[in-house]
Amino acid sequence: MARLPATHASKQDYERAVGQAADLGLFLPGGSFERFPGAVLLVGQNNMVLGANPTAEPIAALLTRGGCAELRDAIGAALAGRAAQVNPLLLPPGDDAKTVGLAFDVAVLPWCDGTAALLLGRDVTLERSLRSALIESRQRYKDLVEAACDFAWETDAEGRFTFVSTRGALGYSAAELVGAPTLYLQIDQTAVQDSPFTTRTPIQDVEIWLRAADGEAACLLLTGLPLTGPDGEWCGTRGLCRNITQERTQAAELAGDRHRERLLSYVLGIVRDEMEPTRMLTAAAGALVPALPAAGACIYRAERSGDLTCAAQAGVLPPEELLAPALRQVAVEGSDDELEVATKVGALFAKATRFEDDRNGVLCVWREGVSRPWSVEDRYLLNEIAAQVGLANRQLARQEELEELSATDSLTGLLNRRSFMEELEKRYSQRPDRRGGAALLFIDLDNFKPVNDRHGHQQGDLALTLAARILREQTRGRDLVARLGGDEFALFIEDITPAAAEYKGRELLRAGRELEAYSGGPDTPLGLSVGIAACDPEGKESLQELIERADQAMYRVKRRGKGDLELSLAAKPEDAR
Repeated sequence: MARLPATHASKQDYERAVGQAADLGLFLPGGSFERFPGAVLLVGQNNMVLGANPTAEPIAALLTRGGCAELRDAIGAALAGRAAQVNPLLLPPGDDAKTVGLAFDVAVLPWCDGTAALLLGRDVTLERSLRSALIESRQRYKDLVEAACDFAWETDAEGRFTFVSTRGALGYSAAELVGAPTLYLQIDQTAVQDSPFTTRTPIQDVEIWLRAADGEAACLLLTGLPLTGPDGEWCGTRGLCRNITQERTQAAELAGDRHRERLLSYVLGIVRDEMEPTRMLTAAAGALVPALPAAGACIYRAERSGDLTCAAQAGVLPPEELLAPALRQVAVEGSDDELEVATKVGALFAKATRFEDDRNGVLCVWREGVSRPWSVEDRYLLNEIAAQVGLANRQLARQEELEELSATDSLTGLLNRRSFMEELEKRYSQRPDRRGGAALLFIDLDNFKPVNDRHGHQQGDLALTLAARILREQTRGRDLVARLGGDEFALFIEDITPAAAEYKGRELLRAGRELEAYSGGPDTPLGLSVGIAACDPEGKESLQELIERADQAMYRVKRRGKGDLELSLAAKPEDAR
């Protein structure tokens, strides 16, 4: 950590602030500030950075350039003895135009009697980016639905329009249609009972001729779903319409257009009805086989590692001699977006799928033997479907990212209670016979409340983070380590004897002495209490019984005076008698 030169009367104060951090080893390798899962800086008068960990380098650079007004005011408040907060602190992108802007939530605290300011920052760039991406995804889905049809509508039980999408329909504005009876548009006004606008059963791709605002007839392709009230009674209909007048009046292209529209409408219906991306991919692959027609269809998605995995298939998978070269060529960024491979076995068409500008998978269809070539119509259909598949592949990737984030505790990075219990139940049920030994440890921080009461929640968070690090260092990568909530932690260790589990508990207690530096006071030292339940090697104990034994063992330690452990062995058959 850099020291300031002695230039004025505050030299002693700065040296005391810097020296205090140095004496505690806060910025040294392995020190508390270096291990802090966020940005840490010491700042003096005139925004001089007295010390910073690597994560804080962007904030330090901002201060060196003069900083932002809000951050300077917060530092001034801390130097005056008051804590402050900057939420969020937005950092501009780097000069190389490649470094993205960062965002931090920054707490600014007085340090060394107000001689310096201590800045603690949490990187919230990912959270902000995910939130923005989710909002953008929702808007994109809305835009795609609107782009897939000429207008969307909704009617009430009396057959009147209660909603029409903003651009209106058939030359009428939305304001002109809302409140008007649907009978007003129908050419045959006697067919009230058969109107698809008031259907009481789901309908798909129903053709209906209506009268446009200019008096001309227009043919619409209509999809509708009935609406029901709280008691299950029908109360109206909601649906989409596409104007297919031109297609129906162009006889020369009638057959091809019908095939294209119905297939597109069917696939878009799948996107609308199948909100779960995996089911949407499976349904889309299934729709392609009879529509083209083809021997088989398969959809691949790109994993984070870059490998391709088959996400959905229908019919028969293509032979390897057709599939392998197509995947190698189309999946590589910079190569052709589509590729045809033909041998005596059959013909394959592969199309890259994208989300925005990123390739995220491959759509493949194939025909057996010597067959007709892929037509312009075939290519059009596959291009349209590939766009929807690219969106579904991106939704799957984002869903996996969110599931990964939801499995861990945001402060410590350990498993949260739900994820720990789910994985514990899975492991416990898979190995009922535990002759190799296993143990469940419940760990509770002693005297944690005085830490928050006397030093604030920031100090409490530092203590929890340190406890998490101790648990990680004392366990193996395959062991389950979790923060159950508050100051409660848990470990599940397999292939360990009761004696070894007790020894491991003693090691935890010894390592936990490091927590005393964060104590609320000398009369309330921060430490650990450990309850250990060794698993029944015969596998005759339920998981709930094991959890209760570990919990009771830990609370018996608490009642005895804390700072110790207790080992609980499974009851033997003779004990039950």
